[in-house]
Amino acid sequence: MSIEKVLVLRTCANNMADHCGLVWPVSGAVECKHWQPTKGHENGLSGLLWGAGTSAFLSVHADAQWVVCEVVVADIIELPESGMVKFQRAQVVHVGDKSSAAQYLLIHKASYLSASNPATVDVRPASGELVVSHEVFDVASVVASASSGNNVPAVATQTLQTATYGSTLSGDSHSQLVAGYGSTETAGDHSDLTAGYGSTGTAGSDSSLTAGYGSTQTSGSDSSLRAGYGSTQTAQENSHLTAGYGSTGTAGSDSSLIAGYGSTQTSGGDSALTAGYGSTQTAQEGSNLTAGYGSTGTAGADSSLIAGYGSTQTSGSDSSLTAGYGSTQTARQGSVLTSGYGSTQTAGAASNLTAGYGSTGTAGHESFIITGYGSTQTAGHKSILTAGYGSTQTARDGSDLIAGYGSTGTAGSSSSLIAGYGSTQTASYKSVLTAGYGSTQTAREYSDLVAGYGSTSTAGSNSSLIAGYGSTQTASFKSTLTAGYGSTQTAQEHSDLVTGYGSTSTAGYASSLIAGYGSAQTAGYESTLTAGYGSTQTAQDSSSLTTGYGSTSTAGYASSLIAGYGSTQTAGYESTLTAGYGSTQTAQERSDLVTGYGSTSTAGYASSLIAGYGSTQTAGYESTLTAGYGSTQTAQEKSSLTTGYGSTSTAGYESSLIAGYGSTATAGQDSSLIAGYGSSLTSGIRSFLTAGYGSTLIAGLRSVLIAGYGSSLTSGIRSTLTAGYGSNQIASYGSSLIAGHESIQVAGHKSMLIAGKGSSQTAGFRSTLIAGADSVQLAGDRSRLIAGADSHQTAGDRSKLLAGNNSYLTAGDRSKLTGGHDCTLMAGDQSRLTAGKNSVLTAGARSRLIGSEGSTLSAGEDSTLVFRRWDGKRYRQLVAKTGENGVEADLPYYMNEDDDIVHKTDEDDT
Repeated sequence: MSIEKVLVLRTCANNMADHCGLVWPVSGAVECKHWQPTKGHENGLSGLLWGAGTSAFLSVHADAQWVVCEVVVADIIELPESGMVKFQRAQVVHVGDKSSAAQYLLIHKASYLSASNPATVDVRPASGELVVSHEVFDVASVVASASSGNNVPAVATQTLQTATYGSTLSGDSHSQLVAGYGSTETAGDHSDLTAGYGSTGTAGSDSSLTAGYGSTQTSGSDSSLRAGYGSTQTAQENSHLTAGYGSTGTAGSDSSLIAGYGSTQTSGGDSALTAGYGSTQTAQEGSNLTAGYGSTGTAGADSSLIAGYGSTQTSGSDSSLTAGYGSTQTARQGSVLTSGYGSTQTAGAASNLTAGYGSTGTAGHESFIITGYGSTQTAGHKSILTAGYGSTQTARDGSDLIAGYGSTGTAGSSSSLIAGYGSTQTASYKSVLTAGYGSTQTAREYSDLVAGYGSTSTAGSNSSLIAGYGSTQTASFKSTLTAGYGSTQTAQEHSDLVTGYGSTSTAGYASSLIAGYGSAQTAGYESTLTAGYGSTQTAQDSSSLTTGYGSTSTAGYASSLIAGYGSTQTAGYESTLTAGYGSTQTAQERSDLVTGYGSTSTAGYASSLIAGYGSTQTAGYESTLTAGYGSTQTAQEKSSLTTGYGSTSTAGYESSLIAGYGSTATAGQDSSLIAGYGSSLTSGIRSFLTAGYGSTLIAGLRSVLIAGYGSSLTSGIRSTLTAGYGSNQIASYGSSLIAGHESIQVAGHKSMLIAGKGSSQTAGFRSTLIAGADSVQLAGDRSRLIAGADSHQTAGDRSKLLAGNNSYLTAGDRSKLTGGHDCTLMAGDQSRLTAGKNSVLTAGARSRLIGSEGSTLSAGEDSTLVFRRWDGKRYRQLVAKTGENGVEADLPYYMNEDDDIVHKTDEDDT
C-alpha cells in the first residue's frame, strides 16, 4: 500500500485570503484557477509538507489563520525552499491558530504514514532547518517520525510532550514541551517550552521558553524567555527576556530584556533593557535602557537610557539619557540628556542636554543644552543653549543661546543669542543677538543684533542690527541697521540702514539706506537710499536713490535714482534715473533715465532714456531712447531709439531706431531702423532697415532692408534686401535681394537674388539668382542662376544655370547649364550642358553636352557629345565629336538600344 495523500500547512489572513487574494474555504475543496506546473510560488497553491521546513512563508500576525489541507501526492511539485511544495488543488481539513494546527498535524500524521511499504514523496529534505519563529512545530520530530516515508534525513530524536490544562511536564535534554494553562514545565538544556497561562517554566542553558500570562520563568545562560502578562523572569548572562505587562525581569550581564508595562528590570553590565510603562530599570555600566512612561532608570557609566514620560534617570559618566515628559535627569560629565516636557536636567561638563517644555537645565563646562518652553538654563563657558518659549538663559563668554518666546538671555563676551518673541537680551563684546518680536537688545561694539517686531536695539560701534516692525535702532559708527515697518533708525557715518514701511532713517556720511513704503530718508554725501512706496528721499551729491511708488526723489550731482510708479525725480548732472509708471523725470546732460508707462522723460545731452508705454521722451544730442507702446520719441543726431507698438520715432543724423508694430520711423543718414508689422520706414543713405509684415521701406544708397511678408521695398544702389512672401523688391545696382514665396524681385547689375517658390526674378549684368520651384528667372550676362524644379531660367552670356527636374534653361555663350531629368537646356557657343534622363540639350559651337538615357543632344561645330548609360554595375559613356565619324553639327543625336549614336529624325519623334 502506498501513500496517496499528505498533509500541508500554510497560513492565511484573518479573512482567509492568501497573498494572491484567493479566499480559502473553512473546509472543503480549494483549487487554483490559473495553475501552471512550474517551480515557482506563483500560479499555484503552496505550503509546508507535514508542517516542517522554512518559516519564511508563514504569517507572523497574531490574527493569522493556520490552515491544514490534504493534498494528493501525485499533485505535489517540489519548490526550492526547504519543505515547501506546490499543488493545484487540496481539501481543507483544519483551520485554527498555530497551536491547534500543530496538534492536528502531530495527531493525524501517523494515519497517513501507517502503510508498510510507503511510496517516496519526492520533496527536498528539511536538512535540520527549524521553524524558529514557530516553536510549536518541532521539525526534527516530524521529520524523524516520517523519515521512512519521504526520504528526509533523520535527526536526533526529541521527546514531544503535550499536556492538558493544569498539567506538569518534565522533559530530557533537547525536548519539546507544550503545556496547558496553569501548567508547570521542567526541561533540560536546549529545550523548547511553551507554557500555558499562569504556568511556571524552568529550563536549562540555551533554552527557549514561552510562558503564559502570570507565569514564572527560570532559565540558564544564553536562554530566550517570553513571559506572559504579570510574569517574573530570571535568567543567566547573555539571556534574552521578553516580559509581560507588570512583569519583573532579572538577567545576567550582556542580557537583553523587554519588560511589560509597570515592570521592574535588573540586569548586569552592558545589558539592553526595554521597560514598560511605569517600570523601574537598574543596569550596570555600558547598558542600554528604554524605560516606559513614569519609569525610573539607573545605569552605570557609558549607558544609554530612554525614559518614559515623567521618569527619573540617573546615569554615570558619558551616558546618553532620553527622558520622558516631566522627567528628572542626572548625569556625569560628557553625557547626552534628552528630557521630557517640564523636566529638570543636571549634567557635568561637556554634556549635551535636551530639556522638555518648562524644564530647568544645568550643565557644566562646554555643555550643549536644549530646553523646553518656559525653561530655565544655566551653562558653563562655551556652552550652547536652546531655550523654550518664555525661558531664561544664563551663559558665560563664548556661549550660543537660543531663547524661546518672551525669554531673557544673558551671555558673556562673543556669545550668540537668539531670543524669543518679546525677549530681553544682554550680551558682551562681539556678541550675536537675535531678538524676538517686541524684544529689547543691548550689546557692545562689533555685535550683530536681529530684533523682533516693535523691538528696541542699542549696539556699539561697527554693529549690525536688524530691527522688527516699528522698532527703534541706535547704532554707532560703521554700523549696519535693518529696521522693521514704521521704525526709526539713527546711525553715524558709513552705516547701512534698511527701514520698514513708513519708517524714518537718518544716517551720516556715505551711508546706505533702504526705506519702507511711505518713508522719509535723509542721508549724507555719497549715500545709497532705497525708499518705499510714496516715500520722500533727500540725498547729497553722488548718492544712489531707489524710491517707492508715487515717491519724490531729490538727489545731487552724479546720483542714481529709481523712482516708483507715478513718481517725480529731479537729479543733477550725469545722474541715473528709473521712474515708475506715469512718472516725470528731469535730468541734466549724460543722465540715464528709465520711465514707467505713460511717463514723460526730459534729459540733457548724451542721455539714455527708456520710456514706458504711451510715454513721451525728449533727449539731447547722442541720446539713447527706448519708448513704450504707442510712445512718441524725439531725439537729436546720433541717437538710438526703440519705440513701442504704433509708436512714432523721430531721430537725428546717424540714429538707430527700433519701431513697434504699425509704427512710423523717420531717421537721418546712416541710421538703423527696425519697424514692426505694417510699419512705414524712411531713412537716409547707408541705413539699415528691418520691417514687419506688410511694411513699406524706403532707404537710401547702400542700405540693408529686411521686410516682412507682403512688404514693398525700395532701396538705392548696392543695397541688401530680404523680403517676405509675396513681397515686391526694387533695388539699385549691386544689391542683394532675398525674396519670399511668390515674390517679384527687380535688381541692378552685380546683384544677388534669392527667390521663393513661384517667384519672378529680374537681375542685371553678372547677378546671382537662386529661385524656388516653379520660379521664373531673368538675368544679365555672366549671371549664375540656381532654380528649383519646373523653373524657367533665362540668363545672359557666360552665365551658370542649375535647375531641377522638368526645368527649361536658356543661356548665352560660354554658359554652364545643369538640369535634372526631363529638362530642356539651350545655350550659346562654348557652353557646357549636363542633364538627366529624357532631356533635350542644344548648344552652340565648341560646347560640351552630357546626357543620360533617352536624352537628345544637338551642338555646333567642334562640340563634344557624351551619352551616359548604366549597365547595372557602372556608368558607360559613348563620346562623339561633331565633324568626325559622320556626326554632323547642329543635328540631334541619341543613343539607341544597341549603344550606337544615331541621328534623330522627325520620324523618331512620331
